[in-house]
Amino acid sequence: MVDNSPQIDINQLLSYCDDLVGVLRDKRDFNLLTQCVQQSKSIQSSSDSDFNTTQIAISVIVDKINELDHQRLSLEEQSQRLKKLEDEHEKEQRKLSFYASVTKIIPDLENPSKISGHIIDRDKKAVEKFEFDPLQEDAFDICNKTWKMINL
Repeated sequence: MVDNSPQIDINQLLSYCDDLVGVLRDKRDFNLLTQCVQQSKSIQSSSDSDFNTTQIAISVIVDKINELDHQRLSLEEQSQRLKKLEDEHEKEQRKLSFYASVTKIIPDLENPSKISGHIIDRDKKAVEKFEFDPLQEDAFDICNKTWKMINL
């Protein structure tokens, strides 16, 4: 059987060990190595501190982004509600315009305690104001008077 293991030159190995012992015994090299280790620890500590500070800053930014996203969603919801209210208002305006063209009466919706408005006669180009007080007249009489105004 053939031995294929590499042959180690004992003399070279001993020479290498002597050189290594010489480097380790030299005070300058040892001091440089100690300084390098201390600087490495200092850099590591500084890096850890910077990392923690950056991580906290990122956390604050993420919180602000989440808050802004929540506000954006809230504004979108409000915008949708406002659009819906505007659409309903426009629909009510068209409905009121339709009623006015059919009945020739434009109600005054500002004062809910009284039934009031204007009668418009386009043929005569006249506008007549009317007003009923529900506390002084009953609903049946007010209804009859309103129908009479419409039929004139």
